[in-house]
Amino acid sequence: MLSRIWHHCCSLKLAIYLASAVTLLLMGGSLLIPYNSDIFSSMDQMAMAEWLERVAAARLGKTWWFYLAGVLTVLFGLNTICCFIDWLRQIGARWRKSGEYLLHLGVALVLIAYLWGAVAGWRHNGMQFNLGETTALPNWPGHYLRLENFQPIMSPNGPPKDMISSISLLRGDQVLSRGKVQINQPLMYQGVVVTPVSFGQQPIGFRAILSNLQQVELLTGKIIQLQDGGRLQILRFLPDVQRKTSGEIFYRSNSLSNPAFELRYLSPRGAAWQGWYFARERLPAELQAAGLQIRLLSPLYSSYSALTVNYDPGAKLATIGGLLMTIGVLLALFSFYRKRRNQDRPEI
Repeated sequence: MLSRIWHHCCSLKLAIYLASAVTLLLMGGSLLIPYNSDIFSSMDQMAMAEWLERVAAARLGKTWWFYLAGVLTVLFGLNTICCFIDWLRQIGARWRKSGEYLLHLGVALVLIAYLWGAVAGWRHNGMQFNLGETTALPNWPGHYLRLENFQPIMSPNGPPKDMISSISLLRGDQVLSRGKVQINQPLMYQGVVVTPVSFGQQPIGFRAILSNLQQVELLTGKIIQLQDGGRLQILRFLPDVQRKTSGEIFYRSNSLSNPAFELRYLSPRGAAWQGWYFARERLPAELQAAGLQIRLLSPLYSSYSALTVNYDPGAKLATIGGLLMTIGVLLALFSFYRKRRNQDRPEI
């Protein structure tokens, strides 16, 4: 009984049935993708396990085929592993078929690597990195990316030809890897792949003139020493806010629609005031009473680079599987032509 079950698990016929079923399911299901972009467009934007849980599970009527194809693919991988194990048990008599069975092992390793990456991997598309800032990687605690330099290369017609970002990958304060990321040249480190997506500029403050004709830059965290001995601190700058009737302030976007500064003013006598100054409104009465005037001149911008950061723990395993498949194909071809030259199975 066990021998019969093992024979079925190693059956070439079973492999053909499973591979054919998976192919037909994927071909048929792919016809639904162009008409259901709300479901399938996010497949490339997150890890497969995350997509199955967050998106596909809620639309089983149109994604059931994907689950079934996944189950059949796993069964196909198990069938391939059984074939390889069966070959190892009889390697003394079947060593001439090394190419075919290395190909089997390579396919199995690639499938295992993909499942590993789908379950344990993660993907962040278009993360925004500001020049000089260190940004935490959400799914990798204690690890950060820092954008050291950024240089877009524009074509004569306008669109960018390349986006060159000099970045550092850190664990705490320790630099793990450093390099340049550009189109077709990602940064890779132990399964982490960083690729460029886009770039842009975001407003970070304003250049302004104060009441004494003092020209300053109003940037978050900056403290301005006033000529009367007072100090003006820019606690926060938000390029677009909404103020509720209750007085609460909500951030809306990075566009300069309704910019606002959270300020703290310390007078020469030690009295302090803290509040919001909305650029489209008059200066708060407390600051006017202190004799302070602010005239905004022009916005200040900071460049940012949008990068996609992926982590695939099965990448090395997939590489090994690919190499085994390549070696297996070469050995199989060598064996075939050798047999043909020696008139062994000339009908093939």
